[in-house]
Amino acid sequence: MTTTAVTNMTHEEWLAEAERRFGKDPADWKFVCPVCENVAAARDFFPFFDEKGQAAQAATNECIGRHVKPRRGAFDQSKGEPDKPCNYAGYGLIRLSPIRVIFEGEEVHSFAFADEGSNG
Repeated sequence: MTTTAVTNMTHEEWLAEAERRFGKDPADWKFVCPVCENVAAARDFFPFFDEKGQAAQAATNECIGRHVKPRRGAFDQSKGEPDKPCNYAGYGLIRLSPIRVIFEGEEVHSFAFADEGSNG
């Protein structure tokens, strides 16, 4: 798990940064889990949700491990490192998401964007 400073962005800034990195299709936007550092695109979540909007929302604050394999605690360090992908969600008690987006007057937590060209 890495420690990252929190970045505050307006919703417009967040959208512009996503489009700059990955293009206009939100399905192509990639995020990094702050616990296990797994990279996943919004489209990776499509099989687990009825609506693409729900899948895209999940990509911003859930590790794909919550959906793709038996759940094991994100903080179970019995192997000496986090299981990858883990089952961390950024909306729980422990909020490690490094981006705070101001959206309609509310603060929304988001995982960091992956680097352009990263696999996931």
